Amino acid sequence: MSKNIKAILAEKLAANTQRHAAAHQEAVVEYGRSHTMIPVEAIDPNPYQPRKVFPQEEIESLAQSIAETGLLQPITVRPNGDRYQLIAGERRLRAHKLIGKPTIESLVGEAEEGDMAVFALAENIDREDLSDYEIGKALRQVEELFPTKKKLAEALGLNREDMYRYFAYESLPNLVTARLEVNPRLLSRKAAADLKRVLQEAQQAGDLATASIDAALMECWQMLEKAELDQTKLPVQLARMLAAIRNEGRTLDRDVIDIIRANKRVGTIVRDPRHIVVKIQAGTLTEDQEMELEKFVHNLVAANV
Repeated sequence: MSKNIKAILAEKLAANTQRHAAAHQEAVVEYGRSHTMIPVEAIDPNPYQPRKVFPQEEIESLAQSIAETGLLQPITVRPNGDRYQLIAGERRLRAHKLIGKPTIESLVGEAEEGDMAVFALAENIDREDLSDYEIGKALRQVEELFPTKKKLAEALGLNREDMYRYFAYESLPNLVTARLEVNPRLLSRKAAADLKRVLQEAQQAGDLATASIDAALMECWQMLEKAELDQTKLPVQLARMLAAIRNEGRTLDRDVIDIIRANKRVGTIVRDPRHIVVKIQAGTLTEDQEMELEKFVHNLVAANV
């Protein structure tokens, strides 16, 4: 979906540029076409910057390139009182600060609030590595410039259903969003929407304490961070764990199943709210059969985790 958004924003930016050029041609010539050296300390961040993580090695590489060959493309800013506000060029500005350059070549021009948000989002999506979480936060900021989410979807040309998936992040508990601030790529918008649904259903049922829900969610999230659980399966795993908590202490149907061979019990399958345990007497299976069983269980679990 990011590429679709990228195309949409590119069209919007082109339209905005053309509109401003036609309406403010003299201002564009005066400001936009002239390069100005501005003190880096006089430039404030774009308030609509969606990216939360800027890899240090990437900034260091860019800084080295600027130190060796100079800045190939000026940043874009707009006047903001006696200071300036960044429109585009966050990495270039950070690189200049890293190598201690006092000034940076800048393109100064006027920009409306909506344009600021769109430019920041488009600049990052252009790199094709902006996470769904960061896009969601950016859309949340852009939304404040529109009367309703419907108007926002219409303005950006987004499918409303998919846009609401981006907004699902804001309904997730702090224990999730705090970790997404550190690693925003852990949870896609679809997984976030599914997780929101599972949590809402648990809260609406009213039969589980909030502490129990949070504990189960934390356990699932730790599995996700350890790469023991795929993010698309996290909502399913959480639903299973919450069901297990509900069933705690209950007698389950067919909780013990005998494994029979030649009219003799050689093992059991025991199912409780948290585990399924298969026990087979030693010597029942050949070495090859044991290897086949191990392979089968591994493939079975891997397909459902």
